[in-house]
Amino acid sequence: MWPVWLLATLCLITAAVGLMIYFAQPLRAQIAEHTGLAERTATVDRLLEFSQTIQGAGKPEQIFATLNHFLRTELNLSGLVILTSEPESVPAVQLVASWPADLAAPATLAELDNATCPCLRQNLPRVFRPDGSPIRCSVDAILKLPIDQPAYCIPFNIGRKTQTLVHMMLPPGSEWTEKCRQLAHTYVNTAQSVLTTLHLLAEAEKQSMTDALTGLYNRRSMDQLLQREMALCDRHDHSLSLVMIDLDHFKEINDSHGHAAGDHMLRAFADCVRITLRKTDLAFRYGGDEFVIALPQTPLFQAQQVVQKLRQAFLSVDFSHAITHLDKSPTLSIGVAERNKSANILTLATLLAAADQALYAAKNSTRNCIRVFEPVQAA
Repeated sequence: MWPVWLLATLCLITAAVGLMIYFAQPLRAQIAEHTGLAERTATVDRLLEFSQTIQGAGKPEQIFATLNHFLRTELNLSGLVILTSEPESVPAVQLVASWPADLAAPATLAELDNATCPCLRQNLPRVFRPDGSPIRCSVDAILKLPIDQPAYCIPFNIGRKTQTLVHMMLPPGSEWTEKCRQLAHTYVNTAQSVLTTLHLLAEAEKQSMTDALTGLYNRRSMDQLLQREMALCDRHDHSLSLVMIDLDHFKEINDSHGHAAGDHMLRAFADCVRITLRKTDLAFRYGGDEFVIALPQTPLFQAQQVVQKLRQAFLSVDFSHAITHLDKSPTLSIGVAERNKSANILTLATLLAAADQALYAAKNSTRNCIRVFEPVQAA
């Protein structure tokens, strides 16, 4: 038989363990509650940090880079790519952020077809399991990671033309829980809001600076942009050529064929400008059928070559489908001048006057020609 004292000790130990278990349960619940609260607080703090960071960003690429950083660190991602798709741009699909940095193969980006991407096609988020059911997202084809990792895609729009896709992958064995998906959406939705605001501001600025009919810069923006180019020339001693262009007999075309025909001709000229000039060149609708083009870092002889290409491009436009009974192809009269110290052409006003004088010479000779400003020689 067990000694009485041993039985009593065992009873006391059993009772003590029972009491510990009894009181430990609410304690564990309190600890779990406090731990969960701390985690939620930390998550909210990081979301606030993210929001404040991107609101201070002035460029979309800064927002995409910040979104990339927070998503991969908060969700412990194994891979992440952010793509933008804009059909009218070249290239149409662009990689704006990725992690790791060499995760995506840029050479295959052009092969990405929106029609084969279920997320972009339906504009709906989707989870892709490692077993390939449902069919994996076509973005996987440009990633340098095996597809044995669960993926989650979130598409969203910026303005009317740009679609954006955030493609995230978790390490093998992980799962896209409801909590993970909600956190990812919170970050993406916050970024979308700021990106949309930047887009609207950029569109408003663009509309205030461009001509509604041709899409070229308007006269209102000309002084500001040309003064900037003049200042750059002064600072770096670069050449700057200025071109003034007039559509020959434009009033007669308006009178004979209507203003719709004239508008079509102006838009066609603007298209020729866009395909002929460099991205650094500036083109303005000066008024009516007159245009001004600034060619930075372009001496006079090169400027003549540029406007000759523009003139030939406009001559090759077929207007017969839009303007009936047009007697002859429309032509251009062009005047060219260069910022010149020896000729005392150092201000915007004198440069514009020189180009205008050259244009006047072209219009008063044969039209359909290019004339270069020639300063008056001292006797």
